[in-house]
Amino acid sequence: MPRKSRPSHQPVTREARPARQPPVEHPRVLAAQLYELHRTAGTGEEYLERWPGDAELYGVLQFAETNASRLTDAEAYRQAARLRVMLAEWLRRLADPLQLRAIDEAVSGGVSWDQVALDLRFVGRDGEPTAGSAHNSRSRLYVRVHGQPDDRRQPKVARLIERRTVNARLARAQVIETEDARYPAVDAAARTLLGHFASGEILGDPDDDFWWSELANAVGDRRDASERANLVVYVRGAVHETYAYARRTDQSPATTDQARQVLEAAAALVDAAGAGA
Repeated sequence: MPRKSRPSHQPVTREARPARQPPVEHPRVLAAQLYELHRTAGTGEEYLERWPGDAELYGVLQFAETNASRLTDAEAYRQAARLRVMLAEWLRRLADPLQLRAIDEAVSGGVSWDQVALDLRFVGRDGEPTAGSAHNSRSRLYVRVHGQPDDRRQPKVARLIERRTVNARLARAQVIETEDARYPAVDAAARTLLGHFASGEILGDPDDDFWWSELANAVGDRRDASERANLVVYVRGAVHETYAYARRTDQSPATTDQARQVLEAAAALVDAAGAGA
């Protein structure tokens, strides 16, 4: 009897997985809840005087584990265990970037991957270090630290994230270069706008002039290409703020033809900048 052919399926990508978010509560809140469980246990002992403080996550975890048996109420015991689970998750998330930087600085400083493998106890049955395992561990760590929530924790995904980071950096550099070239026109528009705004020819919300204030602070304080490129953000915010307030109050955004022309020219300039970004 001929064997039945297996149905063909499209390969399933394993570069992504369901997003895994951090615990909802802040770690200090979790620690405080854990302390409260022990305080209300009513043991009458003075052991809580040795509480390390809500910010000392590792100490809190050690304290809670050592004194877990003091919670004789079953529900309190279960709640405390769950809080320890979430605190440990926070501690791991806080430690990951520290370990990643330590590994990278060690390797860049001349430490071999064999030595890193020995430090992390990646050894084969013969007791020899397995540098590949250490490198893969570093790649998974890189994904945890720099990846998006749905990135699968696999070594190959680290390369995808690195390419994604490089592409984003190149795109940002292109935007900065383009906007820096446009800076003289944006700077001139900003100064002209501020002059007409100060004279009352351009409408402003008396209760909310956030963008106009930011623009006034930003003009003349652009030290490098990135800051010069960002000036367009403040001009755009001020222009949009004026037009939005004018629509809400059914007023003209400018009281003179010259101010209206300046405002329209600035709006066209920042819209063109946005289209080119």
